[in-house]
Amino acid sequence: MSDTLTSHAFSEQAQRDQSTLLIKLLKGPVYRARHRDLWEQLLRDQQSIRDYFQHLGLGLTLDEAEGYAFMAQLQFENDDAELPRLISRRSLTLAQTLLLVALRKRLAEHDDEESAPRLIVSRQEIYQWLQPYSPEVSNELKQQREYDALIKKVIEMGFLSSITNHPDDFEVQRIIKAFVNAEQIAEFSQLLTPQQEQKDD
Repeated sequence: MSDTLTSHAFSEQAQRDQSTLLIKLLKGPVYRARHRDLWEQLLRDQQSIRDYFQHLGLGLTLDEAEGYAFMAQLQFENDDAELPRLISRRSLTLAQTLLLVALRKRLAEHDDEESAPRLIVSRQEIYQWLQPYSPEVSNELKQQREYDALIKKVIEMGFLSSITNHPDDFEVQRIIKAFVNAEQIAEFSQLLTPQQEQKDD
């Protein structure tokens, strides 16, 4: 009797763990550094997870080297009827795109120059990146509040994270590499160059 109960309890715990992981993936990315137990389970069960989500029109993106995983809507060729979306399509403002490109560019530089895996950027650095592309204003404090709101939004999107006890420092999440590539950096930089030259004139 006790063996039956133990087996049943184990089964329930395994089901609960699996459900926790699947729900977490539906709600957002899973990170090795933040979700160690879930990460180990994800690596162990990734094929069955891929099979499960494929029935829902979702694909698993997993980067074991960088330590992140997330779900994305599968794209089907020659599909006249688009599936209902489980993963919201993210629409970015120009300012959000600019900051993401700046962060991705800085991460590429960091990876080329530094051995440390983590990239920490300061609030002042972010201000300096954004300022050349912002209209000239007489109220600097108001502009900085707008920058702070932008930083907060990018944190909510999962591309930056706050550093405990250091409110003006942020870690760049490496998942940004899956959303902004080198070609996009070049294209966006080229797009903004004429605006910057016009401002300098």
